Amino acid sequence: MRTPKRITLIFLIAICFAPTVACADWNIQIFTGSSYSFPSQLTIEQDGEKDIELTAEWETRAWSTQAPYYSIRIARWVDNHAWEFESLHQKLYLANKPDEVQKFSISHGYNYNMLNYALSKYGFIYRLGGGFIMTHPETQVRGKRWEDDGGLNGFYISGAGAQVALEKRYLVSKKISFSLEAKFTAAYAEIPIADGTAKVPNYAVHGLIGLGYDFWPNK
Repeated sequence: MRTPKRITLIFLIAICFAPTVACADWNIQIFTGSSYSFPSQLTIEQDGEKDIELTAEWETRAWSTQAPYYSIRIARWVDNHAWEFESLHQKLYLANKPDEVQKFSISHGYNYNMLNYALSKYGFIYRLGGGFIMTHPETQVRGKRWEDDGGLNGFYISGAGAQVALEKRYLVSKKISFSLEAKFTAAYAEIPIADGTAKVPNYAVHGLIGLGYDFWPNK
């Protein structure tokens, strides 16, 4: 089953099942899943060379490396409202590389680090968030390689991103829950390459499954 169909199936399952669970004061969740990135404009600028511009097609390869696709979220709920911190590990591989580009991936992370506002209502959790993008680029352009160079162990604060999401949550036990989530993300980032930079916007839909643990649940 292709990735967009998987995401659609997860979303349909999420809207068909049981009522939402009561939210805890503090909650932590860990997710995995995958995403589909829409084609986007990629611009590669390298000193002394003509810019490379193309409509980039992206692959996720969610489980193809030691850094799989995941999301971690910590929330503080008051009644049916929450503020959250979420780190989403998005992965990007350029599928239609031009001749000048031997390698172009951001597979150790096109990472969203976001502050979210969440609302639990009508049996679902609605979520809106935004924050900064941290990337770990691995590229080789015109034979010049860039990987693990500079930054914080190869990571760079590269731009900003946002999300909207819909979650369905089910109780497994008093403190443990299971969740299905669909989200849309949009971001703009500029990453370093050898002797230049690349402008890498990303627009994607995501399907996630996860487990949560509630601390000090509401009485």
